[in-house]
Amino acid sequence: MKKINLYIVGACLVLGMTSCDGFLDEENLSNVNSEQYFQEKEGYESLVNASYATLRSIWKNEPWLFNLGVDIYTRGESELVSGSYGNRDVYSSELNEYATLDAQNSYVSDFYTNAYYGIQVCNTAINKSTSVAGMSENAVKQRLAEVRFLRAYYYYLLVEQFGDVAIVTDEINSPITEFSRTPEKEVYSFILSELNDIVGVLPSKQDEYGRATQGAAKHLMALVYLTRGYKSYAESNDFSRAASLADEVINGGQYALQPTFTDVFATGNEKNSEIIFSVQYDGSSLGSQYGGNGQQNLYGFELWTKVVSGFEQGNLKYGWKKNQFMPTQFLYSLYDTSVDSRYDATFKSEFYATRADASIGLKEGDLRLYFPKYDQPFTQQDSLALMSQHPNAIIVTKDRWKQDIEHVGGSGMCPMIWKFYDPNSSYPSNNTSYTSTKDIFLFRLADTYLLAAEAYYKLGDSQKAADRINKVRERAALEGHVKDMDIEASDVNIDFILDERAREMAGEYNRWMDLKRTGKLIERTLKYNNLAAKINKMDEHIVVRPIPQSVIDQTTGNFKQNTGY
Repeated sequence: MKKINLYIVGACLVLGMTSCDGFLDEENLSNVNSEQYFQEKEGYESLVNASYATLRSIWKNEPWLFNLGVDIYTRGESELVSGSYGNRDVYSSELNEYATLDAQNSYVSDFYTNAYYGIQVCNTAINKSTSVAGMSENAVKQRLAEVRFLRAYYYYLLVEQFGDVAIVTDEINSPITEFSRTPEKEVYSFILSELNDIVGVLPSKQDEYGRATQGAAKHLMALVYLTRGYKSYAESNDFSRAASLADEVINGGQYALQPTFTDVFATGNEKNSEIIFSVQYDGSSLGSQYGGNGQQNLYGFELWTKVVSGFEQGNLKYGWKKNQFMPTQFLYSLYDTSVDSRYDATFKSEFYATRADASIGLKEGDLRLYFPKYDQPFTQQDSLALMSQHPNAIIVTKDRWKQDIEHVGGSGMCPMIWKFYDPNSSYPSNNTSYTSTKDIFLFRLADTYLLAAEAYYKLGDSQKAADRINKVRERAALEGHVKDMDIEASDVNIDFILDERAREMAGEYNRWMDLKRTGKLIERTLKYNNLAAKINKMDEHIVVRPIPQSVIDQTTGNFKQNTGY
């Protein structure tokens, strides 16, 4: 299969974004205006591809709003750039601890801006679909369904983050400052109406890998129905619709769980049968306007900073990692490493010297840093035995897997989330010039199984919920321990489902949304996120974000701020 050749052709910005001049300057080399260009097959296809490329604007750097202020990640040490934090420590603490979160937070406004930018590119593609020369009616309908899928996805992200949001469906070619916020209930109705309209138009399988499929639409519909099912305005069949749609994806024959958990994330295996929808980062599609993604960089720490010797800055064996999102001790505690393969497949616990240090007898390749497994005893005798074989090893026990900032007193080190490691990436030139070209998985079949389990649990059918969960757990079992991973219907509750989602999906960009959906955001974050618990300022107003102040200031009409900000 070919991958989509993604590149931005340009679009005017909306709702607090700067306007853009020179629309299509680089592409329009033959004195053909944009209206003419988009009415031809090549131009229209480029516009649809631009709609896909906006996914990178959402996910290419740090997913601050989706990872901070939750139970399984907390705030680590912010990265110094040219001797300055550049407010990264301020903005990240606001999102992790919530106490001072306000409408000036740049990470909130960046997400808001990028989501509406994506929506406006989609709106442009929808508007231009009425007359495209050189494309069949069915081909245009399919592309139209794809961009409506993307737009619905962006509105789902927005409505969960901000509550009432403006629904903009028109292509905007001139400045408009008057918008109104649509009630959350109506936004959900709009999203589901869009998806129901296009699900039958999308093909079950695309010729070009990465385009939206019927399975992707059904997975998103299942997620949206499931999420709405918890709301005060839920409809009586939301959970049953979610369960049914998830099962259609599971049983549809287009997707299958990979044989092992490790296989899902293996380098070069991004197109595997488990992946339903992903952000494309194939190197040939990046062009000059985008770098790679940073998913592999965000859950670690700088070895050469934390360890006195043995690692040089710029080494390619381990690459550059930063403590942007530090896994909590709770996350490590969730795994039973005697039966579950996912701990070792998710975390890296041993690091070997990449540079010798003759002063201490350290050779390149010697074990230098070791993290014992969280759930297994590690006695003084175990320590002595390891040191007898590896005299220069530094052993960091689980009690020190905490921050070395904010007077926490930890080591600033912990086992790194490693399942996204890209051995083909180069060393980044700065703290956001990421170089991984591995795809970011947004929807995968294991997630679908767990969404189905949650829906069945909410319907009161714990046995079906357990059956769906067991499919995921059995795949993760160590050899000879499949039955040890099975659970009973009586084991299923929302906390167990959230724990299972953490085990299966650590490092994937969905935790804040999971906790909000299930009503567990405040409870579990205060229980397991040490910095949030220390400040203890979470209340119900934080389940939506502040509307960026720049948007409030630039919008006329009745465009109110969310309560509490």
